[in-house]
Amino acid sequence: MAQFKPGERVEVSSHDPGFRGSWYAGTVVRREAKNTNRYVVEYDQLYEDESGEKLLQETLDWIQLRPPPPPPEKKKVQFKFGDEVEAFYSDGRWEGTITAEHSGGKFVVFLRGFEEQIVFEEKDLRLPVQWVRGKWEPRFEQVQREKEVS
Repeated sequence: MAQFKPGERVEVSSHDPGFRGSWYAGTVVRREAKNTNRYVVEYDQLYEDESGEKLLQETLDWIQLRPPPPPPEKKKVQFKFGDEVEAFYSDGRWEGTITAEHSGGKFVVFLRGFEEQIVFEEKDLRLPVQWVRGKWEPRFEQVQREKEVS
């Protein structure tokens, strides 16, 4: 079980319908209680209401939290058709698949959570990784891709 401390940066996965496959950045405010696995998290870009004056705080199970992934390696990722990616959209990171390449470093991505295709700039994409037993691991698709390139 992961242990998070107040002030620690995290990404939050939602189990709510319409939000599966998304990750939102936030900060741990506190543990809900001493002997619990639940944490109060304040989101970076989600607000309590439409006025946007007060950041949303939620109490979440530890299984919904992970530390932010490490920055990408120095070598530039060459995205291509069919790649699984996480795209920054609607204040969070959403899982999707590149369905077309455009000039100027733009890509069409099918976002499963929205069931639509959206054009993204390369800077808004990252390769997905998984937080497994306390460490970052590439997803299966990424491992397969790296084998093809080698």
